[in-house]
Amino acid sequence: MKKGLLIIALICMTATVVFSQNNDGEKGISIGLRGGITLTSGNTTFPANASQGRPVEFKNNSDGFGLGYVFGGTARINFGGLFLQSELNYGQFKLKQKNTQTYGVSGASLTNNINSVSTMDAFNIPILLGTKLGSVRVYAGPSFIFVTRAEQKTTGTVRSQIGGIDLPSISSEGTQDLLSSDAGDFEVRPFIIAVEAGVGFTLPMGLEADLRYSVPAITGVYKNKDVKGFLGILSLSVGFRLAKLGM
Repeated sequence: MKKGLLIIALICMTATVVFSQNNDGEKGISIGLRGGITLTSGNTTFPANASQGRPVEFKNNSDGFGLGYVFGGTARINFGGLFLQSELNYGQFKLKQKNTQTYGVSGASLTNNINSVSTMDAFNIPILLGTKLGSVRVYAGPSFIFVTRAEQKTTGTVRSQIGGIDLPSISSEGTQDLLSSDAGDFEVRPFIIAVEAGVGFTLPMGLEADLRYSVPAITGVYKNKDVKGFLGILSLSVGFRLAKLGM
C-alpha cells in the first residue's frame, strides 16, 4: 500500500507543477464514454484462525496480473487551468494469488500449494481533480466503489508428512461468496473507498487515452482489519467525447 500511495503522491506533485505553468483558460463541460482493461495485483496475509482452518498465519503471494475490464460515462468541467471530472463506471477486477507455505500442526508437517482467483464486479464513481498542459492531463482523487459481486475460486493440494512419512495429498477446490459472512475473514466490504490517480492524453477525432492506478487506501478491501497486504489496480482505457458544452 505504501508503494501505491507514493506513486499517487508523485503524480499529485507533478500536477501541481504543471498547473503552475498552465494558463490556457479553457472552460466548458465535456461529456463522453470510456472503456478499457484493468490489471490487478496484490498480496494478502490472513491471521491465524483455527476455527476457519488456519492454525497459522497464511501468506498469499501475488500470482501475476488478473485481467478485467471497465466501461462507463464521464463528465468533465473545465475552469481555467483545472478540471473536475466525475464518472460512473462498471468494472471487473481479478486478483490472482498463490499460497505455498509449509507449517507444523500437532507433530505433522503440512505444505500448501494452492492457487486462488478472486473476482469482484463493482460500480465505481471517481471524483478527480486535475490540470492540463496541452494534450496531457494529470489528475487524482477519491474513488467510491460499490461491490455487486465478489467470489474466490481456489484449486490446489495440501501435502502432509508425519515422522518423515509422506501421506497422500489432499486436493482442494471450491468457490466462496466473498460478500457473505460465511466467508469469515475473507469477507469483502460492500462499499470501498480508494484513491485513484493517472495521466491522460488527448488524441485526434475526439478520442482520449488514460493510464490510471488505484489503491483501496481509505477503507481497505476486507471487513476484518487484521487482514494485511497490498492491492493495486492498473487500468488502461480509451474514451470518446460525445459533446462539449460552453460555459
